[in-house]
Amino acid sequence: MTTIDRTLVSRLADFDPVRHEAPAPQEEAEATLQWVLAHDRPQPPAERHVARRNVLVGAAAAVALAVGSLTLPSLLGESAIPRAAAIPMLDYAQPNGTDAATDLNHLADQLRGSSATANDEAGRYHFEHRRYVGYSTHEAEVSEGYWEVDGLELSEVDSYYWVDTTDFSGGRRDVGGPTFTIPPGEAGGQGGVPDTPEALYNIMLDSDQRQRFPGHYLIDAYNHQANRLGYDDRATFLSAIALADDVTSYGQVTDRDGRVGVAFGASRAEEDEEGEIVEIELIMVIEPSTGKVLETDTIYPNDLPGAPDVVEEYELVVESRYTDTLPSCGSATCPGASTTYN
Repeated sequence: MTTIDRTLVSRLADFDPVRHEAPAPQEEAEATLQWVLAHDRPQPPAERHVARRNVLVGAAAAVALAVGSLTLPSLLGESAIPRAAAIPMLDYAQPNGTDAATDLNHLADQLRGSSATANDEAGRYHFEHRRYVGYSTHEAEVSEGYWEVDGLELSEVDSYYWVDTTDFSGGRRDVGGPTFTIPPGEAGGQGGVPDTPEALYNIMLDSDQRQRFPGHYLIDAYNHQANRLGYDDRATFLSAIALADDVTSYGQVTDRDGRVGVAFGASRAEEDEEGEIVEIELIMVIEPSTGKVLETDTIYPNDLPGAPDVVEEYELVVESRYTDTLPSCGSATCPGASTTYN
């Protein structure tokens, strides 16, 4: 400390209201310390990431600290809410992964000209039911107007999608949330995909960010489009993904609905609020005989040294098919009003 600092501190000491009082007895000081320790509220770690990454911190701790019970500790110690169960990683046949190009091209060759094409693509509507499962944070008000995250909860949302192939209208219904309708001509998908994998690859990777992580963005696009496509178009799409050099094959795996598929994954890098580079992997599970997506898992790296990666969320395709009669979306009719609620 400099001389100026000493002078400043001396002057500040003059404003201490108890500067002339005798020190408190040792017993009183010890009692005060014990009271503070007993009433101290553990503070959350400094925020390092956006909301999705805050969830990851708790999920990572679960895998490393509660492997036996697979329960997530709350972010702030003991919590009034039940602890969220950690989402287990799927059991991949090749957990370390191999280059995916050969497996993707082999799968594409099997799909081209499939005899199942005609029956599988028949019907006026394409209907799909997906289940989204991931972590959400629970907050508690610790003082007036001040809230802290005090635990993690698993959230589960069932969503239904439909497209009318006669006019390409459609919609989406989230159970417990709104129902959205899409005007004719805007549901997309009427044009199929380009004739060659190379053309599709170039169209899909239309920005610098996508070109840096081609496999990740191609897998993401396949997840949202493939189940509405025909067999030949899925084959072209898979061949386009095979052109990316950042895709990993994880071999055979059983999804969370008990169906056997093959898994492919690719990562992208994001920079968090502190400038740390975070790698996020998207793994999709495909049904080999049809090329349809069965499930996608979003994997984050574990913040704890030496601990395994964490499944932050997964998206399970419960049902996906063409039909002449549109089924119900859960307990409601699919083509509801533009903003109707349960």
